[in-house]
Amino acid sequence: MKYPIILCEDSPQQLANLKETIKDYMLFHDNQFELAFSSANPHEIQTFIEEHQIQKGIYFLDIDLSSDMNGIDLAQWIRNYDVGAKIIFVTTHTEMAPMTLKRQVEALGFITKDEYDKMRSEIFQNLELAYQRIEQTALEDENLNVYSFKIGNETLNFNEKDIILIESSDKAHRVNLITKDGQYEFFDNIGNLEKETNLIKVSRSLLINPQNIERIDFKMRIIYFNNEMQRPFSMSKTKVLRQAIQENIK
Repeated sequence: MKYPIILCEDSPQQLANLKETIKDYMLFHDNQFELAFSSANPHEIQTFIEEHQIQKGIYFLDIDLSSDMNGIDLAQWIRNYDVGAKIIFVTTHTEMAPMTLKRQVEALGFITKDEYDKMRSEIFQNLELAYQRIEQTALEDENLNVYSFKIGNETLNFNEKDIILIESSDKAHRVNLITKDGQYEFFDNIGNLEKETNLIKVSRSLLINPQNIERIDFKMRIIYFNNEMQRPFSMSKTKVLRQAIQENIK
């Protein structure tokens, strides 16, 4: 799942710097975030959040906005609407930090607008921390089996219920992971993943999640999944599949 990033900054130059820095981070973490919206107007931020029903967003907010609402006011409103929000203040007003505690907005970070390279580094650190915190909370809330796979330079977490199948890739020593949200390729093999997951091996090159099976044609030996995808299975796996279907119904 990609988490939305929303920016509220009334300085065009600072807003441009924020966008550039976040986009640079996303070049290597494109499966984690999306830059959803930015504005100098806090009321436009509120409207966007309500219209798109944003939850678990990451918010970079200036405190001193040219509006009847300052960044702390906006943060308090966000906290009430999006309880899982990760709020990061980016400001020159370091003296306002105690006020964020008094208003109970539970800010994740407080970044000062001084040296650009330092600010850039702190934005990267806060994005990494925000992703870790949101993912951990989601896993605790759902209490589901979760698998971690190293994909490129990232280690991504996937809920078992979201995985449809894993199959051998055309490329040597790689597999394709297909989920409800997308497709990923990484280095591993079916034999190893069979041991590390609860997925069912239905052929030499295929592991499937019975939770996402739509139906099975046992005569033609074809599995149909909820996303309209289909894959063949080995005759020797017929009994295993029947058992898995019965257990999943229970």
